[in-house]
Amino acid sequence: MSSGEGQPLLAQSDLQDTLEVMASSDRQSLRSVNSESSDIAIGLRKNLYSTRSSIIAQVGAIGIFLYIFYHIMVNDIIFFTGHPALNNFAIFALTQSIILVQPTSTAAEKQLGATVHGIFNVIAATAFFSALSIIFINKAAHQGIHFQSAHARLGLLTYILLFANVLLGVTQYWTPYIFGSVNRAKSLYKYHRVVGYVSLAFSFLTAAVSTTTAYNRSTFGMNFGVLFGMIIITSIGLAVRIRPQKFQFKFRRS
Repeated sequence: MSSGEGQPLLAQSDLQDTLEVMASSDRQSLRSVNSESSDIAIGLRKNLYSTRSSIIAQVGAIGIFLYIFYHIMVNDIIFFTGHPALNNFAIFALTQSIILVQPTSTAAEKQLGATVHGIFNVIAATAFFSALSIIFINKAAHQGIHFQSAHARLGLLTYILLFANVLLGVTQYWTPYIFGSVNRAKSLYKYHRVVGYVSLAFSFLTAAVSTTTAYNRSTFGMNFGVLFGMIIITSIGLAVRIRPQKFQFKFRRS
C-alpha cells in the first residue's frame, strides 16, 4: 500500500525534473541566440568604426558632412537651404551604408548587414529626392534655367544612378521573385555593388563641383581643395576595403 502510494510522487518528481531540464535548455538556447545576435551586431559595428580603414573612411565622411553643414548654417536659412542640407545628409547616409557591409562574411552577417544597408539607402534616396524637389521648386519660383551648370548636369546623372540602384537593391533583396528566382536576383548583386560605388563617387564629385557655382562663391564660400581632400581620404578608406572577388564578373570567350 505504501509502495503504491509512493509511485505517483516519484512520477511527479520525474516530471518536475524534466520540466526544469527543458526550461534550462530553453534558457541556454535563448542565451546562445542572444549571444550570436550580439556577435553579429558587434561585427557590423566593427565595420563602421573599429578598423583602421573604417576609421580613415569615417574621418573623411564626417569631415565632409561637418564642413558642408558648417558653411550652410553660418548663412541665413531659406527654402533653398534644404537642397544642399539634404544632399549632404544623403551622401553621409550613403557612405555609411557602404562602410557597413565592407565586408560581411557569415550568412547571418550578410542578412542583417543587407537589411541595415537597405534602410540606409532608402533614407539616402528619400533625402536625395527631397533635395531634388526643392531645387526644382526653387528654380520654377525664380524662373531659372535647369541643368545649366556642370554641377546641375552632374547632379542629375547622380540622382538617376542613385534612384535606379536603390530600386535594384531593394527589389533584389525584398522581392527577388520579380527577377524570376532568388538565384537570378543574387546573380545581379555584382551590378548593384558596382553602381553603388559609382553612385557614391558621382555624389562626391557633384558635391566638390558645387564649390565652383556662383552661389557657393557668393554665399557658402566652400573651398574646392578642402572638400576634395576629405573626399580623397574617404575614398582611400573605402577602396582598401573592396573585395574584387565579390563582383564575380564572367566574360564569355568568343
